[in-house]
Amino acid sequence: MRFTVSLKIAFAVAAAAALSMVNGASASTISWQTNTQLGSCESGYTCDNTSRTFMGSDGITSVTATAWSQNNSNVIGTASLGFYSNGLGVTNSANDGSHTVDNQGYTDFVAFYFNQTVDLKSVFLNTYGDTDITAWIGTTPNEPVFTGQSFADLDLAYGTGFNNTGGNSNRDAQFGGNSEVGNLLIVSAMVNDLDGNYDNFKIKALYAESSITPDNDIPGPATLLVFGPAVFAMGVIRRRARRKQQAEQADAANDAQEEVVA
Repeated sequence: MRFTVSLKIAFAVAAAAALSMVNGASASTISWQTNTQLGSCESGYTCDNTSRTFMGSDGITSVTATAWSQNNSNVIGTASLGFYSNGLGVTNSANDGSHTVDNQGYTDFVAFYFNQTVDLKSVFLNTYGDTDITAWIGTTPNEPVFTGQSFADLDLAYGTGFNNTGGNSNRDAQFGGNSEVGNLLIVSAMVNDLDGNYDNFKIKALYAESSITPDNDIPGPATLLVFGPAVFAMGVIRRRARRKQQAEQADAANDAQEEVVA
């Protein structure tokens, strides 16, 4: 019984230590610089006014950006994706606004499709007017095509778009403390904005954390430090138990021999 209890204690200590180390491992932030000064279009991908792909700072997670606009009839169509020193902008078929994501006439948005699921944190906006946005975060098996849809369809597919308001200044638009996990981010000039100010900005950077836990959260040497003492203790306990069992068997044999002699 003592042997079993001791083993359980040793395993519990090792497991608690390992769990503490795993929980202590912090996820690192991945950034994508979507402007000509701090980032560049990833080679091997389409890189023009229809689509641009950027590699994240982790060297693993890529994101592909495409441009869209909802017209005055609430129908979404393709738009041209502009690539500028202050970030990505949109030019739609009505040529309203000025190479930015705006809601002056048609309402522009940029869709970001990631090659793996991420926990989205924020998007950096360079202002050319107001910086109110509506955003959707969701999961999709393939890069989506929005032609012929509407913002109401986006609500049905990815959950109701949420608004994030800001003034006429460059800002990092935070998505909140909740885990906003998905492989699709849609950033639009605010839909049905009623403050009287047109939204007008370019998208300079994205920030997220990987939602995949690395296999090497506990390095090999650290694993030995965690489990080594427990394994050693188990060996000691086993040896003691074995010696005790051998002694008890020897005593029993002696008692039996004495009974035969008597």
